[in-house]
Amino acid sequence: MMVKENIQNCKVISLAPISRFKPINIGIVIDHSGSMQEDNAQMVDKAGNSLVYYDDNFQLVFPKGYVAPIENAKSAVKKFVSSFNVKKDFISIIGFSETVDQVLPATQDVSKINTMVDSIHATGTTAFYDALIRGIEEVKKADGVKVLVALTDGLDNRSAFKWSQVVELANKAEIPIYIVGLGNVNRDTLSLIAKSTRGQYYYTSSASSLNVVYQEISKQVQAFYELVYNSPNLSAADSTRQIELSFNVDSIYLVTNAATKNFPAEVVTVMAKKEKQKQYPLYGGIALIVLVASGTLLYRYQKRNANPVKA
Repeated sequence: MMVKENIQNCKVISLAPISRFKPINIGIVIDHSGSMQEDNAQMVDKAGNSLVYYDDNFQLVFPKGYVAPIENAKSAVKKFVSSFNVKKDFISIIGFSETVDQVLPATQDVSKINTMVDSIHATGTTAFYDALIRGIEEVKKADGVKVLVALTDGLDNRSAFKWSQVVELANKAEIPIYIVGLGNVNRDTLSLIAKSTRGQYYYTSSASSLNVVYQEISKQVQAFYELVYNSPNLSAADSTRQIELSFNVDSIYLVTNAATKNFPAEVVTVMAKKEKQKQYPLYGGIALIVLVASGTLLYRYQKRNANPVKA
């Protein structure tokens, strides 16, 4: 493992899995708009003939054995939750249609989570961006690894917020967004939101595949590593750094794309005080990176106690 900061080689101090030991705080955003009741693949036969009809009360009648996308989603979410260690991890649920109308704050009570998920029914339009904003607000309250996992099956047509505001807030709170697009969605926008927040975008045309998608996300979220390295630059005026990682394992050489990261305001304040006092930590600045298995970087700065020496 090698680290470069602003093309300068840095000494690696440690690399350790963190999501195995530190709490993971997951916000699960679930689309329960009216379209989550309808799966076109199950509503026509091979010849393209409709298998659904309206009864005397003008209620849509589905074919025998029909499973609505919302039911597949609820089943996948509950299995997703069960893959985490709720003795240390926390789950919050955000359900939405035309408004964010279902919110369960972070909890380790699986029975409460399942009850909330089971209570969700498909109805209304889609306010996806508003739901993402609410999800970020819920997740950012907690400590540890923070992640938002969101499902939608349609185009946003009700939100007060814009997707760019979602990205801005998520990056400010250092929360990656994993998005699952189902069916008729704006793939470009959803992918952009995920990538811009250092998350990942998944697409499936079939609700029956949601369980597989959620299990893949579970593996990703539980494969975060903490990398601590020695930064050669403690200048408070230079709080933006380019970070590049490289790996050489069993003759396989991998280099991540250089990512531009900004130190948090509190870290810049500490660095400025050190400069003013002409004192520096004995071993330089210790920078900490959270590394996702896919190569995505979440960057933080860790303050360490050290005996200062005169410059």
